[in-house]
Amino acid sequence: MFAQRSYSSAALVMPPSPGGNEGLHYLARALDEINEGAIFLNSDGQLVWHNRAFDKLMVDNREGHLLVASVIELADDFRRGPAYSENRTSGNPLMEEFLSSTAKIGGISHELHCTLMPKGTLGVDSFLLCLVKRSASRWSNYEQHLRQTWNLTEREAQVAVECLQGMKNLEIADHLRISVETVNKHLDKVYQKAGVRGRAELASRLLDSSL
Repeated sequence: MFAQRSYSSAALVMPPSPGGNEGLHYLARALDEINEGAIFLNSDGQLVWHNRAFDKLMVDNREGHLLVASVIELADDFRRGPAYSENRTSGNPLMEEFLSSTAKIGGISHELHCTLMPKGTLGVDSFLLCLVKRSASRWSNYEQHLRQTWNLTEREAQVAVECLQGMKNLEIADHLRISVETVNKHLDKVYQKAGVRGRAELASRLLDSSL
């Protein structure tokens, strides 16, 4: 089963350039600019392309390979459904089904959506299009609140939130893929802007805020 393969072993290829499958090429270029993850799977259920946003979801999640497995499992469920079979046999160009699910990977919830791009829509082959969106959490609300309240940069807010989650500086550095020294510098800026002297005061200030 494809879901059992590692993400790194999946053969990902860019969609054909103009002159080949133009519809797939231009749709892929557009999907590369959105904030949600987008994945194309071929009629055999193999992951053939993903956009930059999905790359970022993978980097941000230590268990990203499980996110890939969840996408593949959703695609398998879709392919076993009646709409997929009917479209394959009838050649109906309409997208008749939209299957959704949620997956919690590494403590982060993701919304998964899958639909069929039948033969003739993007060329001679049929494809499955899956969209992946990281669900908003209370921590993302904290990040936004901290940026607005104390004028923090995006990275400073990320470090502050992970600090509030109880992560040690070394863990924050590993998760954000930065050095411990950079984490310390960001925390010093956070403390300075928030007018606090450490983690305990930072947590207290947040609890006393309007969030």
